Amino acid sequence: IVNEILNDPEFDKPGVRVILVYPMNALANDQLNFRVAPLLGKVLSEYSITFGRYTGQTQKNVRRSEVIAEMLSNVKLDEEVQGDIHDNWLVTREEMLKNPPKVLITNYAMLEHLLLLPVNAPLFLDCKLKALVLDEVHTYNGAQATEVAMLLRKLKNRIGVNYPVQYFATSASLGSSFESEIKLKIFASNLFGESEPEVIRGNRITHSEITTKQDSNYT
Repeated sequence: IVNEILNDPEFDKPGVRVILVYPMNALANDQLNFRVAPLLGKVLSEYSITFGRYTGQTQKNVRRSEVIAEMLSNVKLDEEVQGDIHDNWLVTREEMLKNPPKVLITNYAMLEHLLLLPVNAPLFLDCKLKALVLDEVHTYNGAQATEVAMLLRKLKNRIGVNYPVQYFATSASLGSSFESEIKLKIFASNLFGESEPEVIRGNRITHSEITTKQDSNYT
């Protein structure tokens, strides 16, 4: 996803490019602070890929400096960012409505809220969506899955998606049988409203160097 953003021929033009959707604020905060921010706010800070979390916890009518001071009171976060919150990390509602982040982090309930209220309309101005991620997708089932599926269709209709977009449904809880493969594809197709989804799996393998060191500890 980051590679796609960096190679965007319209990188300098405004608008959201990626939406990361989490089922809970706690997960959104954790991934923002210890996954997204270290990558975009430190390792790739020179490229100024703007990002921000827009949830019910995102403050409004407050100074950026006040929010940052509150953020850095979290010792773990302060250590992670080494006391430095770069300008490309947008932390207030006003910042994001004025200059929509390239990477928007939210939850599905807030995404519904953002699409409904006119005050949030600036967030989707000039939106050129390239990718959307639903994390912990196994938490969406039954009526909730239907709700999220309709929400994604509303989003695509709202921003006028009539071009290819990459949709990712991520989970560490997937069945591995042939039957599961078929069901997963049907589920993904119904959820995103897209045809021919692909299931990509990954297996965690211990590196040989780690294995060697572990073995040496027991000899």
